[in-house]
Amino acid sequence: MKTIWRVSNYLFAYRNLFILTILMAICMTALSISVPQVIHYVIDRILSVEGQPGASETTSGTIDMDTLLWGLVTIAGAYLLREIFNCLRIRINNTLEQRVLIDLRRDLHAKLLDLPVTFYDRRKSGDIASRVIEDVASVERAILDGTEQGTVALLSILGISVVMFFQEPIMAAAVFLPLPVLIFAGSRYFKARQKNWRDVRDATGDLNSHLVEDIQGNRLIHAFALKNREKERFHDKSETLRQKTLKAMFQWSVYSPTTSFITNLGNTGVVGIGGYLLATNHPGFSLGEFFAFLFYANMFYEPVRQLNNLNNMLSEGKASGDRVFEVLDYPITIRDDSKAQDFPKGDIHVEMENLSFCYPERAPVVENLNLELKPGTVTALVGHTGAGKSTIANLLLRFYDVEEGTVTLNNVDVRKIKLGQLRSNIGSVPQEPFLFDATVAQNLQFGKLDASEEELKEALQFARAWDFVQRLPEKLDTRIGERGVRLSMGEKQRLTIARLFLRNPPVLILDEATSSVDSITERKIQAALDELFVNRTTLVIAHRLSTVRRADLIVVLEHGRILEQGSHEQLLKKDGAYAELWRHQQDHIPEEDLHLSPEKTKA
Repeated sequence: MKTIWRVSNYLFAYRNLFILTILMAICMTALSISVPQVIHYVIDRILSVEGQPGASETTSGTIDMDTLLWGLVTIAGAYLLREIFNCLRIRINNTLEQRVLIDLRRDLHAKLLDLPVTFYDRRKSGDIASRVIEDVASVERAILDGTEQGTVALLSILGISVVMFFQEPIMAAAVFLPLPVLIFAGSRYFKARQKNWRDVRDATGDLNSHLVEDIQGNRLIHAFALKNREKERFHDKSETLRQKTLKAMFQWSVYSPTTSFITNLGNTGVVGIGGYLLATNHPGFSLGEFFAFLFYANMFYEPVRQLNNLNNMLSEGKASGDRVFEVLDYPITIRDDSKAQDFPKGDIHVEMENLSFCYPERAPVVENLNLELKPGTVTALVGHTGAGKSTIANLLLRFYDVEEGTVTLNNVDVRKIKLGQLRSNIGSVPQEPFLFDATVAQNLQFGKLDASEEELKEALQFARAWDFVQRLPEKLDTRIGERGVRLSMGEKQRLTIARLFLRNPPVLILDEATSSVDSITERKIQAALDELFVNRTTLVIAHRLSTVRRADLIVVLEHGRILEQGSHEQLLKKDGAYAELWRHQQDHIPEEDLHLSPEKTKA
């Protein structure tokens, strides 16, 4: 119930709309309850009138046609008014529903943006998307529809019960006989259904994750001829979802008919007792009252059936709500300190002292590391895969917090700097650049939202990207597809550099920025980067040593420790690990080939 109550808070934020919805429902209920009373009156009236003007002769007496006509018009009018109120209720309810949906999704999305990288390290993107779209809709449907329908059902049961007990307590007691059984069965069913629906929601998230992977990895699937394998995997996950869904539905297939049978037994009791009262000429019990009770019995059991149906809806909503609040309740471990400071002014001096860090369930990645990035200099990290290079960059950006030691900017611990300012003042060019499914201009404006067209042109020219952008169909207004799929890797890298130029941060991090491009494109990117490095504190991560030979300081890492450091020439003279890496790469790619001009390449 805690989950349901928490979601209800979103509903109560629009209490006026909710109250209006309930008022419309109350009016509908009152009109529905009035119909059997009209029937009661008309039947008793037309059977008791004899020989009045306008009456028609029948074998059982005379019928007052005026009363009959009045009754028909009144009943039709009540139904018409009820549907008018129903129309208003639906419109108000839909408005309320969409507002609650947007609020819940907005909060969930905002939380996803605030969550640390560790949250995403352990979860599939398709499952997260499933929680935002499908689970939120399921929760909203259960709470909003459940609250409204449940309120209407309870009001109907209360109103009909008062009328029935006022008119004939014996008949009313017969209608109530099945209720204890229905309440007991409903409570048992609700408990059993919660786990089943949680399994269904988890299986749905797993299937969505697989679908997202297939979409994102479409080219790899075609390249490796994996279509049949992926079809089998998708079929297996779909089959798992089918089985879990059927398991949940099979329980409903037993529960729903059982409750319907029990309520029909109540109707049978009403017919039996009512027939007996008529046959024995029970005082005050008329044929009109008998017909009215038949209507009331059906009207009474209809909201009872609705409550039983809500049992199923609430079970599904509870399971989805648990998944939604699992995200909303996830602790934000990377947050601003209570006394967070602004980003330091002036040239930035980065120091890492006695730094140690390890990922969950893994050996230490960085151990007792001491490193200094002097203002206006380029520091390069090199080493084998897994040496801890990217981890150091992540710690500087505070994607993770250090376990031991400190990372400081101008003697201020990064944990004491406002997180938004820290990351907006550190520009990053990752190995795999991320571009949005938007136009070239819109992607660049993520670096500077109010950038003019002239500024965009300047940034593109700086990044050696202006020429290829001019060749695009719509130039700056060309949509480049999801993750920039319509561009080459080199083109995407240059757009990323242009975006970084617009941001103009004092600190730069380049993580294998040219590892996926050819040597000619690398020269263009490197030329742009060399200009970008001027008067900035820069950290470069590279496997290709040709890209860092001009760095002011080269640091060789192994298993999170510094083996040696110095300039390119100094490290070659030491003839240590760096020199060995350099010779190894030169054996495969001669140095002169790294700097061929485009003309020589064409020749």
